[in-house]
Amino acid sequence: MQEKLQTRAFDQVAPMLQPGEQPLVATRAMVGKFSAGRLGAVVSQALVVEGAGLLGAALASTGKQFVVLTNHRMIFLSQTFMGGPGKNVLGEVPRAQLSLAEVKMGIVSLLRLSFGTPGDGVALTFPRVDKKNAESLAAALQQVPTA
Repeated sequence: MQEKLQTRAFDQVAPMLQPGEQPLVATRAMVGKFSAGRLGAVVSQALVVEGAGLLGAALASTGKQFVVLTNHRMIFLSQTFMGGPGKNVLGEVPRAQLSLAEVKMGIVSLLRLSFGTPGDGVALTFPRVDKKNAESLAAALQQVPTA
């Protein structure tokens, strides 16, 4: 099932990929605040989004999203009712500003992603059924991105 969803996510982002950009991992996740006091800094520094008010709504509402990691950036997509990748791009972060700050694997897995400045970023939460997806994303984030 995950491979099918990942393929659909890769197909969704294919038209927006830059020359030489390759998708690496795609998974659904619950995206939440990295830390409550840092939301303003995250909003001002972290993501590039079409439309001004969309970014705040995307981060402030700890919602289900689909995350696609490429060798150049991380793209946040909406998630459909059935859990697949949606068509709306909620935001993106260049790989150069993205780092894995914390990993907790268990019944509920958690990845904290830092955007440039320590303390700024998002928390990705994965239910038990998506633990392998969390592990794949964590492994891909620990690799050095290719330009």
